[in-house]
Amino acid sequence: MNEHGFIKSVHRHLPADTFRWKIHDTFTGGVPDAMYAGPARILFVEYKYLKLPKKETTVIKTGLSALQLQWLDTMLNYDATPAVIIGTAIGGIILTDQEWYKELRLKDFEYALDTKQLSNWIYRSINESNMP
Repeated sequence: MNEHGFIKSVHRHLPADTFRWKIHDTFTGGVPDAMYAGPARILFVEYKYLKLPKKETTVIKTGLSALQLQWLDTMLNYDATPAVIIGTAIGGIILTDQEWYKELRLKDFEYALDTKQLSNWIYRSINESNMP
């Protein structure tokens, strides 16, 4: 699987009435991959799909560019809700509140969510005011 396929598999589990926009902006660097909107908030998500290392001590590089980090931080400062979802062959993890700067290791994927669980988190995030 690749990032595009991973995003499609997450979107496949979202209810049909969920407003989602798979963003493809070739003119502005750093723009997240998707936007979701609901009554509670607008959520911007940058997706990454990685191959996990075999060694538990290896630091996992997310591949987030400087522009992507700047965009995520700016949206957070504007009181928007940005997140990074890192997908792997075993599932994905969600990074919020500048967790995208955290050094990730294999143990951080111990409780990886499947695409249905990730979709549920997105849906709840945009529809419930007590989420992220």
